[in-house]
Amino acid sequence: MKEKTEKILMNTKETEIEVKNRKGTRFREEETNLCKGIAIILMLFHHLFYKADTYSGFIINFSPFSEERINFYALLGKICVAIFVFISGYGIAASYRKVFQYKKADIKEIISFIWKRLWKLETFYWFAFILTLICQPLGRTIFDAYGTEFKSIVIYFFIDFLGLSYLFSTPTLNPTWWYMTLAILIIVLMPFIMNLIEKIGISLVLIVGISVLFFLNASNPNTFYLFSLCLGAGCFENRMFERIGNLWREKRWGIWIKSCISIVAFLILLSLRTNYNYFGIVDGLLAMNLAALSSLFFIHIPIISSVMQYLGKHSGNIFLIHNQIYSYYFQSFIYSLGHWTVILFALLVVSLFVSILMEILKKALRYNKYMGILGEKIAVLLNTKK
Repeated sequence: MKEKTEKILMNTKETEIEVKNRKGTRFREEETNLCKGIAIILMLFHHLFYKADTYSGFIINFSPFSEERINFYALLGKICVAIFVFISGYGIAASYRKVFQYKKADIKEIISFIWKRLWKLETFYWFAFILTLICQPLGRTIFDAYGTEFKSIVIYFFIDFLGLSYLFSTPTLNPTWWYMTLAILIIVLMPFIMNLIEKIGISLVLIVGISVLFFLNASNPNTFYLFSLCLGAGCFENRMFERIGNLWREKRWGIWIKSCISIVAFLILLSLRTNYNYFGIVDGLLAMNLAALSSLFFIHIPIISSVMQYLGKHSGNIFLIHNQIYSYYFQSFIYSLGHWTVILFALLVVSLFVSILMEILKKALRYNKYMGILGEKIAVLLNTKK
């Protein structure tokens, strides 16, 4: 067993060195941010126009499309969730392997692994939460969200502050924060998913995941995106994007052939999704296809790549604050801009500007530094550190 483990580690090390020497064949931070940039635009588009009630009372020009067509496209934009989940699965799997390699982690090490990521997520969320509280005079107060009964306000506030309002079906300051519950569950589940992949392999994990989805008739996001999560982890474990990158690598038109295949597959999957989503399986495959296209093609388009990567770096903040901007604080301004493209662009720019200010303020307050220190101290108290 020991010799087998050493061989796996040696092969893994050699593979990593080999992959690092192959330019453009990895799914790195650059490709990750690029995918996040695309996903955040899809999310804004989805939230702005997926139903007419959202912009009721405003006159909007939808040319060159009809309003119904834009509503339809906006509904498809919800694949942004699967993209974020897929990237989370891939990224946490990479972190897990970096920390543990292929050794068996004990319970304390797993708790420490989970705690560090949970604390980072929560503190990132809390900054936007506090900012939303400060901006209550602009719209959406805690009384609007939680009611007027003191006991209810305290309970709902605490649950919302932890990002668990969706889990407990309690009121929230911002309905789009439902994803926080899913993000928390992803962090908690991933070490166990990785352990399961080690024991039975990614193919069986995906089969089990699909079976669970069908058995539960998955409509709840906490189960609906299980396939996307496992698929992301599986793509890392099996070096999927490295394999795709090295396929036909020596052929002159190899990259174009692979890109065309990915685009065709993406369009076929998109057409399938318009009829039925198959319990999130199609969304997961769409997310994987977008990741493949990003590493093969989009990353090599200078301006688009740079812009999307920059948006990707701010995607977390934009997700946390965009709904307040267009739905509660400046709805009249955003939707009064006339054309749907201008409205989308305006929300993107304003959200990005606020995100930049948030990061400047964090840096000035040394927020991340102090929260990191506090997290380490709590970890010691909870005996979660190794």
